[in-house]
Amino acid sequence: MKTAVRALLIFWFSVLLLGLAWGEQVSEGPEKPPLAMTLFPGDDDIPGWKRSEKILRASNDEELYKVFNGGAELYQKHGFQSFAGQSYRGPKGWELEVYIFDQETFQKAQGLYDDPYAKPSRSKEIANLGEKARIDMTPLFCYGVDFVQKGFFVRVVIQDKTEEGLNAAISFARHIAHCIG
Repeated sequence: MKTAVRALLIFWFSVLLLGLAWGEQVSEGPEKPPLAMTLFPGDDDIPGWKRSEKILRASNDEELYKVFNGGAELYQKHGFQSFAGQSYRGPKGWELEVYIFDQETFQKAQGLYDDPYAKPSRSKEIANLGEKARIDMTPLFCYGVDFVQKGFFVRVVIQDKTEEGLNAAISFARHIAHCIG
């Protein structure tokens, strides 16, 4: 039980650090953008939701370390190739974040999904979303929707713990899963 709680705390601390780095770390390199960046919904693809101007991304280990402030090992352990993150603002002032990790293969993405440090202590499986999907029910004030499809691990977090908020997060996840194909 202590290991599961510790793993969950490490995972959420990583997400928190990502949120803090969001406004500071925008990669502007001349290299080709990560494939994950092409998977984000555009403005109003999900009705009423608009993207923030900043996109967070990492195409190598050094950039990933900057984004996660040293917490990149979890993703590297499972074949990290690239990362992209995008925030959105929606109806009623809701905020939502989308994190897309290209882990190269389904097996590596599934390894990240199943890793004790990424796995929530309370979750509910979702049918018909990616190859594996769950709702993270652990946090008090938000929902997380995780899924794996092909070589991608995707996490959608909405800062609203209502049924309507959960449905919005699932809509984002379904849109991304459709783009992955």
